[in-house]
Amino acid sequence: MLRVGKRRAEFVIVAATDARGLDERRFTVLHGVFSAANSDFWEFVNPATFLAFFLRPDNGDTRAGELQATLAELKRIMPDYASLGVGWSKGELVATFTWRGKIKTAPQGIARDEAIRQVTESWH
Repeated sequence: MLRVGKRRAEFVIVAATDARGLDERRFTVLHGVFSAANSDFWEFVNPATFLAFFLRPDNGDTRAGELQATLAELKRIMPDYASLGVGWSKGELVATFTWRGKIKTAPQGIARDEAIRQVTESWH
């Protein structure tokens, strides 16, 4: 039986941002990467940060790893993305689910904050 509404779930979170900010072209490329990442939920938050959430029981570790590999390759082959910061974490978050089991609102919790913290630390 599906549990509707707010509940805790295990996630892998991948975050990315650029220390220089995102111009229209770089925003569009990262938007495309995150929207194609097969995540369970993704969002863009200010300042210039993309977040992708992968449910762990649903092969989330593998799917998150694929997004991280894509971002690493983007940094490697395109000099414009050399300052791209990438962070990730795993942990329990609270999210609101629909009756179909889809995530309705962005998951929240310490693991989300940790992924964002790692992004800014990767700039140093």
